[in-house]
Amino acid sequence: MQGGDQRDDEPRLDRDVPGRHRGLLEQLLKVRYIAIVVVIAAIMHSLAFLVLGGRIALHAYLVIARGAAGGENVRPGLELLHSLDFLLIALVLLILGLGVFKLFLLPASTDHRAYKLPTWLNMDTFSDLKVLLWETILTALVVFGLPTLSSDLVGKLEWTALVLPAAIMLLSLGLYFMKKA
Repeated sequence: MQGGDQRDDEPRLDRDVPGRHRGLLEQLLKVRYIAIVVVIAAIMHSLAFLVLGGRIALHAYLVIARGAAGGENVRPGLELLHSLDFLLIALVLLILGLGVFKLFLLPASTDHRAYKLPTWLNMDTFSDLKVLLWETILTALVVFGLPTLSSDLVGKLEWTALVLPAAIMLLSLGLYFMKKA
């Protein structure tokens, strides 16, 4: 090869794509930069939910430490469950941000050790990310359903309390069949 010439069998954008389609392809490849916005927003949202969950948990622990004041109608157990909701949502958003970063912004590598990522982030396709998010969201929904169901059990129990457990069951079945296929 002479001074930067390509071999004939290597694809070249300007040779393989006709003139007007080349501009379209170049524009579509800029979608990658939208992934940067998604990653930054997801991680910032994750940090915000982490702070909110920490604040709620701190308040609940303070109520537990000083004992419930006579006039306060605070249930620290429910507040801790709500805090856990926020923390799990933070985890889902963190996984989304890191997964999009890995799939769209890092160069593809067959060796997962090249980036020194945690094992749960070793995904190769968008489908792998989807399954990981699906599992995380199901876990968050189960935890989210606990304070809702427990507060409904204290009062009058109605049929609407079964909506969230039914949704969790349907999502679980969908995940099971998707993994089985």
